[in-house]
Amino acid sequence: MARKFHYYNVVITLNGTATTLYFSDFLEAVMNIDWPNRLRKIKFHPTALFHVKMPHHDLDQTCRVACVGKYRQSIKPYAGDINSDQASMIDKDIIEMVTLVTVPMVRTVLVEFNYFGVKVQDIEDYLNSFFPMDNPRKQWAVSFLPVDSELSLADIRRSNDIKSVTLKMNAEDEDFAATLLRSQNPSQSSSVFGGLMNLAGTINEETDAPIVELSFGKGRKRKVDLDSVEILRLIDLLQINENDSILSCKVKYKTPQSKKTQELELKNIGIKSDSVLEGDKANHGWEFIGDKILERYIEKGRQGSIAIRRMPYDEEANMPVLVPLPGEKYFVPIQQGQRDEDEQSA
Repeated sequence: MARKFHYYNVVITLNGTATTLYFSDFLEAVMNIDWPNRLRKIKFHPTALFHVKMPHHDLDQTCRVACVGKYRQSIKPYAGDINSDQASMIDKDIIEMVTLVTVPMVRTVLVEFNYFGVKVQDIEDYLNSFFPMDNPRKQWAVSFLPVDSELSLADIRRSNDIKSVTLKMNAEDEDFAATLLRSQNPSQSSSVFGGLMNLAGTINEETDAPIVELSFGKGRKRKVDLDSVEILRLIDLLQINENDSILSCKVKYKTPQSKKTQELELKNIGIKSDSVLEGDKANHGWEFIGDKILERYIEKGRQGSIAIRRMPYDEEANMPVLVPLPGEKYFVPIQQGQRDEDEQSA
C-alpha cells in the first residue's frame, strides 16, 4: 500500500528564536522518560513516542527513524480469517502509527501521512508538553515548518475547466459536527458548501458510517459550472488544512499549460510531498516504512534543507531538562494489573 509523506524543516526554539539543538537529540531525551509518563493525552487520544532507531545499515546513519502512535478511542473492528466465517472482537488497544524520519544535519523531518493517525500539529503539541513552562523568560517549543511544494491552488485558479471534486470526511471527528453546524447558517443553505455538508450529515445519520466520501463533477444536467471561484470558496469554507475531519479533498482539473487532466490533493496543499511503496500490498511495519522514506529522500537529492530559509540561530542554547510528569491537560490514567473488561471494550 502506498504511503505518502510530507517534508518539514524542524527547529527547537527558545523564545521564538531557532536554536542549533538537534531534533533527534530531543527525541532521544523524550525516550528516556518512562512509559506511563511518556504517554500524553492529545485531543482526547492517548498518544506517545514509541521508538527511535537508526535506519538500515545501508542508509545514512546520522538519520533517525521514529514512530508516534495514537490510541483509537472509538469502536474497534473485528479480526478474522478470510478462509472462514469466524470473526473475533479485538480485545487489545488499537494504535495508529505515524513514522517520522529525521535528518539532523539539514534539520529536515519527513512525516508519514496517516488518515487516522496523529497530524503534525498533534505531534508538536505532544512534544512541546515535555518542555518546562514555569519560566516566562525561557519558552521552549518544537516547530515544524512546511517545505514549500511546487504545486499550489494557483494551478486551479488558472484553470477554467474543473472536472470533479472528491471529499472524504471522518464523521466521528469533533470538527465534523462543527463544520456541519457552520454549514446550516442561513447564508450557506443554498451554497455548494451547505448542500454538501447537509448530504454528508444525512449519510452519516442514516448509515452510521464513520467515513463519508462524496464525489461530484460536471454533468449535462448540472445548472452551475464547477469554476475555480466556486471550488476555492468551498475550500475556504471547509477550512481543509485546519479541519481534522477532512481526510482528503481531491480536485480533478485540466491544466491551462498542457491541457492535460490532473488530480490535485488539497489536504496539506503547498507542502512538499512524495510517496513510497506504490503498488505494494503488504502490511509493513513502521521501521520498514521509515527506511523506504529515507531511501526516497536520498534518491530525490535530499531536498528540503533548512539552509534556504536563512534563519538566525541562537548558538549558545543548551537542551533544557525535560518535564517527566505530564500536566493535568495531558495526563492519561493507566490502570495497574489486569484491566477491567468494560475499559477494554471502551
